[in-house]
Amino acid sequence: MSPAPTLRDYQTRGLLSISTQRQDGLNRLLIKMPTGTGKTVMFAEMLKWPTLKSWLETFPERERRMLVIAHREELLTQAASKIQIANPGLMVAIEQADRHASRYADVIVASIQTLSAGKFRRLQRLLHTMPPFRVVIVDEAHHAAAATYRTALVHLGFLPPADATEQTGLEAANFDDVAVMTQALKGWDAVAPQDRLLVGVTATPNRSDAIGLGCVFQTIAYNYDLKAAIDDGWLVPITPWVVETQSMLDQVRTSHGDFNQRELAEAVNTAKRNDLAVKSWQQYAEGLSTLAFTVDVAHAHSLADAFCRSGVDARALSGETPREERRQLLADFLAGKVQVITNCMVLTEGTDLPLTGCILHAKPTKSATLYEQMTGRGLRIHPGKTECVVIDLVDVAKKHSLQTAPVLYGLPPGLNGQGKTLKELADALEALRDKVPGFDLEQALAASRLSLEQLQVRAQTFDIWSVPSLGAFGNGRALDWMKISDDRYRLSYPWQDGYEQLEVAKDMLGHFDVSLTLRPAATTVNGQTQYQPVRQRTLAAGIKTADEAAGIAEAWVLAERRTVAKLRDKDAPWKQRPASPKQIALLQRLRVPFRPKLTMGEASNLIDLARVRRAR
Repeated sequence: MSPAPTLRDYQTRGLLSISTQRQDGLNRLLIKMPTGTGKTVMFAEMLKWPTLKSWLETFPERERRMLVIAHREELLTQAASKIQIANPGLMVAIEQADRHASRYADVIVASIQTLSAGKFRRLQRLLHTMPPFRVVIVDEAHHAAAATYRTALVHLGFLPPADATEQTGLEAANFDDVAVMTQALKGWDAVAPQDRLLVGVTATPNRSDAIGLGCVFQTIAYNYDLKAAIDDGWLVPITPWVVETQSMLDQVRTSHGDFNQRELAEAVNTAKRNDLAVKSWQQYAEGLSTLAFTVDVAHAHSLADAFCRSGVDARALSGETPREERRQLLADFLAGKVQVITNCMVLTEGTDLPLTGCILHAKPTKSATLYEQMTGRGLRIHPGKTECVVIDLVDVAKKHSLQTAPVLYGLPPGLNGQGKTLKELADALEALRDKVPGFDLEQALAASRLSLEQLQVRAQTFDIWSVPSLGAFGNGRALDWMKISDDRYRLSYPWQDGYEQLEVAKDMLGHFDVSLTLRPAATTVNGQTQYQPVRQRTLAAGIKTADEAAGIAEAWVLAERRTVAKLRDKDAPWKQRPASPKQIALLQRLRVPFRPKLTMGEASNLIDLARVRRAR
């Protein structure tokens, strides 16, 4: 048996965070780590992590078991093997199809399909004939809001009984169902069993249907993002290319947050588009071992045929491919005998093909989750591999926002990288933001796809002191808020010889937090400038919408800062008065250009904007 791998620093931080959050009373934790960074290796170490091991040892020896729930049956053997290597003294078993785990097993790895079959008959057998599970791991946890997962977690004691459902679809979830569940959760934590631990691990906590994972998990206990993993050298850099096609997607309907797959296949599986994909690959990635993602089985075969006609050894892979043929195909790919695999939703999760040097996105998607999963297949490090070329086929879609490589670095999807690495693009855009603060990159890229050079030209004509529009957030607001970035808004006002900032911002679970920050004014003592510590606290967390969060924030101001409420009323009469000498002097000191006959309200907004940019 191979020796257990040495934990990397970020895996150690993840385990430390899990332990700390459990000690703080939270037991439904979500861990976000990119594809290829060893999520399985990390949770395989949990049972022997010192503080978690000490906690487990407070229970009888037979009551320290772990259950690992995987989304796909293909992942079971891989997960069981890594857990066994990390814990050679434990019995690790698989519960799937005709394989039944021993009642003496310390760790059981099972697929959600197996556990949920026959109204959860297999799960009920595990619970009623064996000691309880103390630790439950949900792999690929972005699926956890689905009906089958939630019902399984009810049986395991992590969610209230109201979450159980008769639905059997693996991805079944709807807003009414989630609304009932969210209501049930409000009082659940006060009575829920605290003698067990649920940990979900995923590369992408966002679902394509916009149903957040806050209905299952209490918090994101640890987040190691893809950009950090690339910058730290644990994943290879991404070099993106955009290839624009003439295929029209505006007539393709949306289903569960992404394209209707039947209609999408009809729109993109054309000889002209497939030939363009091959030519683009030959231009940007010829010679690289490549995974191409397609819409359906027919598309996978059509694209493979187009590669073969050009003399490239390509094979199609789908759920219809016999198991032995699939194993041989992947072995040939790893041996370099097959250069391109075109696949339909087979290699999106749990496949380890580290020599992959190119990802070809022939399947358009609106789902950031699915896009990162597909791209992640090419980012693992491998001897001699210095980058992953990502080719995005971008179709005509005025009504849809297509995911492309820049989103993986938090950059706008409309950016055309033209062969620059994502790090180069991120650094260049950061420099552009510093040079032209306030320039709305997202708005500039919403109307058309632009290169970095084209963005720089547009920025030269931008008025850096125009105040960003609040958009829909501003509807019904009583106070004078400022937009900081997408899904982040701030209200600033003088308080206690300094100024206070009230902020509404979206968290990673799709909810909104309301935070308060007091920044005391600097003082001078014996000619030395002294700065008082900034004080911050959270007023509300996990709010469903930005509008609701803003309502909570404004109610707090009206109750606790009545003088401020009058000062920051967006329709206050003082705003129309001429700017005060003090405001003019401050604008000049901040080097903010302003027009003649400035009003007090306009001056106040410019001062707030300058403070935001200085904070950046």
